[in-house]
Formats: sequence, structure tokens, C-alpha cells
Amino acid sequence: MLPPTWKMIVNDRRDPIVETQLETVLEACRSRWLTGADTARRLFHGRGHAYPGLEDLVVDRFGSTLLIGCFGEESGRPRRLAQMLCSELAGVTGVAVQQRQGRGTRADVICGEVPDEVVVTEAGLSYLVQPLLNQNVGLFLDMAPTRAWLRQNAGDRRVLNLFAYTCAFSVAAIEGGARAVVNNDMSRPALDWGRRNHELNGHDLRKVRMLPHNLFKSWSKIREGAPFDIIVVDPPTNQRGSFNAEKQYALVLKRLPELAAPGASVIACLNSPFLNTDFLPGLMARWCPRASLEEMMPVSEDFPDRFPDRGLKIYRYRL
Repeated sequence: MLPPTWKMIVNDRRDPIVETQLETVLEACRSRWLTGADTARRLFHGRGHAYPGLEDLVVDRFGSTLLIGCFGEESGRPRRLAQMLCSELAGVTGVAVQQRQGRGTRADVICGEVPDEVVVTEAGLSYLVQPLLNQNVGLFLDMAPTRAWLRQNAGDRRVLNLFAYTCAFSVAAIEGGARAVVNNDMSRPALDWGRRNHELNGHDLRKVRMLPHNLFKSWSKIREGAPFDIIVVDPPTNQRGSFNAEKQYALVLKRLPELAAPGASVIACLNSPFLNTDFLPGLMARWCPRASLEEMMPVSEDFPDRFPDRGLKIYRYRL
């Protein structure tokens, strides 16, 4: 008797609707697989509701390996997709499926080999990712345009990177000629990872400061590096023991004037399907009224979304 998972795969192969859906994913991945020089990018984005019936699936490229993210309970369809991608895309060396259900995440290698660590490139810069690690692999692909903006505008600027995670913004800023970057995150391992990212790019670490502290208990340490010409605020939406956007974002915004140089740029990010495009501007108007909105910055074009109000929102302000 076949195990339940293999029964599902067999049934998927015989189901013309499922096969048609997966062919759509395959074609989207094929069209992006070998285009451009970047080895880190989203090949398929079903979460944006641009592909009916495929809202639970995404496919990311990390080097020669692929990671399928599945946001539903079904396991047979993403496994079948992994087999199709492995056999149809020349040069793919391994495919893993990351099953995401609430706070629970499990990644299983379905085809070939997927290493624990992969060095990928974006716009000529190198980043370390860990495809099989929990929910976040080390690089948020939808933020590529913001990294490009920092690289173009950070020359001779002092940059504050709040909720720095693995310091991808810091890498872009230093590459763009930033005078100094202060990275704050309460996770020391994440900042150590960020240091490795800088080392991969041959950066002068004397220009980079890591503060592994709880932000709300460390304002005095952060003020030591002030005033900053660019401040990036990219917090998790709701991370237990760390940050809740609805309750704590205002506490960050009201501190901006004491950290910012005159005319400083502030990049404020919010990624929540429950907090719409008016939420963050409303907070800014109340808690940092001298900030003027310059623009809503673009998300990577690899992340099409029929409902942008529910997706990642990036605002650039001037103080």
C-alpha cells in the first residue's frame, strides 16, 4: 500500500486541473530561470493572487537550487511541482519544499541536493542564504529595489539600520560608499551572519557597527552614532518577544527626530495583510509630524500583487 503522500502525488498526476496549474508555475519559472545575472530571485509568486488557484505557492531561486514555499496544508502538489522543476529546468541541482503553517515551518529536500548554505548574488553583491532554515532564509527578495536605492544614495552618508536581521541593507549601503552604518537587531546570530555578508563583499568592517540589543532598551547606544542621514526601519510585523507593529511601531517613529540629521531620509517598511496603506502614514503624521512623505517605493517586480494594500509597503520620508 502506498504511503498517503505518494497517493496524493499519483492522484495529482492524473488530475488534469492540477497538472494545468503546475504547468503554469513551471512556465513562469522557466521564463525567469536563466534571465539576468542575479542568482537570487523569486521565480513564481502565487501569493499575490495573480494566478487563481495557486495562491499558496511561491518558488525562489538560490544559486542552482530552488525552494518551493507552500502556505497550505496540501503536500502532494508542491512535491509534484518539485519533481517537475528538477526534471524540466536545466542546471537545477536540488529542490526543497518549505511547508509553512502558522509558526510551524519544515523544509524537506525532494530532489537532488540542497546545501545548508548558499552564496547568491544580487546586482553584483554576494549574500549568504540558508535555504533550509526556518521561515526566513537570510535575504528578503522583495526588497531588492530598496537595496538598489541605498546603494545609489548612501554615498558619504551615515546610515542607521533598525531591525537589521542579516544586514543586507547595510551591505548595499557600504557598497554605495556610506561613511558608516549602525546595525541594530536583538539577535546576535543574525548580526554575525550580517558580518559574514560584509566579508563576502570585501567590505571594511571598521565602517560597520553591530548592536545586538533590544531596540527599546538601547536608544542611548543608538544615539551615540547620531545624527544619521538615512534611517531604515524594517521590523517584523508580529514577532513574539520582539516586535508588534500595531503596538510598537509608534514608539520607533517618535524617536526619529532625535536620531536624524536635518533633511535625513527615512525608509519605513510594513509587511502585513491586515494593516493597509494608510496605517503607517497615519502613525507618522501623529508621532513624527515633521516628516514629509517623498514616495512609496517599489517592491521587486518579481512579486506581482493584485491587492498591494495587503502586501509589502515601503515609504520614503524626509525629515
